[in-house]
Amino acid sequence: CFALRDELGSLLAVVAVVCRAVTRDGDLPAFDSVERTLAPLLLLARRDLSQLRAIETGRFQIGDTQELEWLLDVGAVDLPAAGGDPVQALLEAFALHAECDLALLHVPGRRLERHAARTTLAAGELDTLRGVVGRHLYKVVQLQQKTLIVNKVRDSGAGSLVPFRILCVPLVRRGQTLGVAVAFNRAQGRPFGNREARMLERAAPRLVEVLDVRIDGTTGLPSRHAFDEQAAALLARPAAAGRALVYADVDDLGAVNDRHGFAAGDAVLRAVADAWRALELPGVSLMARLGGDRFVALLDECGLEAARNWAEAARHAIGALRLPEALAGVAPSASIGVAALGAGETLEHVLAAAEAACKRAKDAGRNRVETFAADPSRLIARQRELRTYHDLLEALEHGRLCLYAQRLAPLWDPSRAERYEVLLRFRDAQGRVVAAEEFIPVARRHHLLARLDEWVLGELVRHAAPVAGLLQAAGTVFSLNVSEQSVEDPGLAGRIASALRRAQLAPSLLSVEISEPALAGRLPAVQALIAELGALGCHSSIDDFGTGATSLAYLKALRVSSLKIDGEFVRDLLSEPRSESMVRAILQIARQLELDTVAECIESRDAAAQLATLGVTYGQGLALGEPQPLAACLEGIVARAASRAAEPAPPGPAPKRVH
Repeated sequence: CFALRDELGSLLAVVAVVCRAVTRDGDLPAFDSVERTLAPLLLLARRDLSQLRAIETGRFQIGDTQELEWLLDVGAVDLPAAGGDPVQALLEAFALHAECDLALLHVPGRRLERHAARTTLAAGELDTLRGVVGRHLYKVVQLQQKTLIVNKVRDSGAGSLVPFRILCVPLVRRGQTLGVAVAFNRAQGRPFGNREARMLERAAPRLVEVLDVRIDGTTGLPSRHAFDEQAAALLARPAAAGRALVYADVDDLGAVNDRHGFAAGDAVLRAVADAWRALELPGVSLMARLGGDRFVALLDECGLEAARNWAEAARHAIGALRLPEALAGVAPSASIGVAALGAGETLEHVLAAAEAACKRAKDAGRNRVETFAADPSRLIARQRELRTYHDLLEALEHGRLCLYAQRLAPLWDPSRAERYEVLLRFRDAQGRVVAAEEFIPVARRHHLLARLDEWVLGELVRHAAPVAGLLQAAGTVFSLNVSEQSVEDPGLAGRIASALRRAQLAPSLLSVEISEPALAGRLPAVQALIAELGALGCHSSIDDFGTGATSLAYLKALRVSSLKIDGEFVRDLLSEPRSESMVRAILQIARQLELDTVAECIESRDAAAQLATLGVTYGQGLALGEPQPLAACLEGIVARAASRAAEPAPPGPAPKRVH
């Protein structure tokens, strides 16, 4: 229950929240979570009830109605038409309703500043006020973390130092002051009071929310979410001179993280973002950080050749960066891909084309610019990719995705519990089952992997729930591949926990496999994910182990349950002594850390026998069992469990004869 009181503490109402019936304490929503969810509703209800009482008792004031209108505006301000800036819209709404001369937002950590002026400022006044905010107000409010009102204008004898009244409110998230929202009124204007302070205080959480969603916390550039929305609005308008997309990938950022730490990697990203931001953009172009080490710019009114020149300027600017002394020896560079946006093309398609050009730049030696070449062979390949992309979308939306499972067979200890890797397939329009290697690269380029991972988790849970008890009794484990796009989602572990809890499945049923490429530049996120899942009781594994340049560094940082030996060392195990030496080395590390091992791509019984002799725990490959539909796999597990249950118990020891 929540008690609503007026400003004098008198009880206005009691709000009771009735939750759905729950079977376990863990399903009951936390009070803090419910309070946060209902906060806007409770605030508006309290204000509305206060005003009703004020009308009944004769204490009604027109300012109360204006403040209520402002509260409604704060809740409604979102993305303005044509891809505008919601931060700017919120500031303008406040300046209008509070009738202040200037509203200014200052968020130094994100290199963000916005202002909305209702009156014309004299030359130099805006710069003066910016200096006051950055050099003084932000530091004071950062220490005090409370609203500051300064209505008395200081006078130096020769005139006022800053001829403005000031209202300053901190933007606080989890105890940290991100920045300040400041209102200014000229000295001869109306003083600031409690009404304006309350209005700005109520705008502050909304500003923090918008910043978290739309501004990248490391670089201050727009986030992927903001870029997608603004790009959609931009592309809805016709372009007279064409458009192009520039896609940049910072070279060797993973090595910087490994050698100097992630704070150093973030410093490199901020420097690259500053260089990216400083470049002049044509028309109403957009730029953003897509995530990780990737940046993007959608250039408006710009042909392919002009876009390439812009990209070259960006590459040179990044190469000319001077980093702090702590990063001596680090020479920042970027590989950049450029693609023209043709008539009727979607953002996803041109982004995939620019990413492909960027990959060619990487493969050609890095620190270079490549354009997407429309030669016949590439056009055919791109058309094939677009067909696969559309087929995959249709399969996702019309229920043509399907799950298979492939057994991980114990190689030397038959008493080991059954393990299976869950594999995603889809049926095309002709009913043909399409293997993962045909569509996963396409899904990666078109940023569909997170949606696919979510679907796989839901389907596995749905199929396993009816036989949860048998699976737990058998100790069965199902391995799911988690993509790099899902790893970056901080809510993934929570959703996995909720899905298992709803289906009443034991967490030990699940193991997540994360490949070494997915680890690159994402170690903190992977550490957090594995730690949360480990605390829950799930297993975890590094896939394709041994192929990355920093395999041992990852292994030191991650508390995984097993290692999956890359098939590159397994396929030629019997013919290449070096492959066997690599397998032996991996096994030695695994034994020291008490980890299980899995060898994939086993194509012959002889290879399986050799791996068993070496001591590999599990084997996977066509020689040990082909993938089969998940439903058939579960039926087999249930049948074997029933067969074991029907077997007579082994005879116990004969009773001792008593003499």
